[in-house]
Amino acid sequence: MIPAFDFSGVLPPYTGSAQAIDGRSPYPVSLREVHERLATSPARKELFDGLLRYREALRGFGIVDGFQWLDGSFVEDVERTENRCPRDIDVVTFARRPRHLRRDEAWWTAMDERGDLFAAHRTKLMFRCDAYCIDLDARSLWLMRQITYWHGLFSHRRESNRWKGMLQVDLVDSDELALATKGLNSE
Repeated sequence: MIPAFDFSGVLPPYTGSAQAIDGRSPYPVSLREVHERLATSPARKELFDGLLRYREALRGFGIVDGFQWLDGSFVEDVERTENRCPRDIDVVTFARRPRHLRRDEAWWTAMDERGDLFAAHRTKLMFRCDAYCIDLDARSLWLMRQITYWHGLFSHRRESNRWKGMLQVDLVDSDELALATKGLNSE
């Protein structure tokens, strides 16, 4: 469940006790929950549609095993706090490499060739997602540094350094096909 925004318009970093494991950000949610709670205006619906298209493109590339963290103004109440619409969705995809790209050289070559999926400036233009990909098949020290970096960045507001929460969705979501095919993302 996506918790309510706090008084400053962000998701709380935890619900209940700060020491509890459950009720802590990143909050595991379905895409249906994201749609119902956050795709509430034409601008937000357009961003959500971009997220669906980005996820479909990742699956078409063979990235199906992992999850994504969603953050940024899309998961904040910027309409109230900043009197504007969200501009994009911040996305970090934590994923295992497709089977045919398990070797490092093949993976890095494919990433270079597919800037539409792996270069944030291009994903932002094509999908309205400020998107990054973390290779879960990478060496553990590098992976730890990446997780620490992205968690630190996503769990604080840039302007105020205030703690905030984020969302986590699986790369394969049973509701996603229904959202895309029934046009729920553009209602």
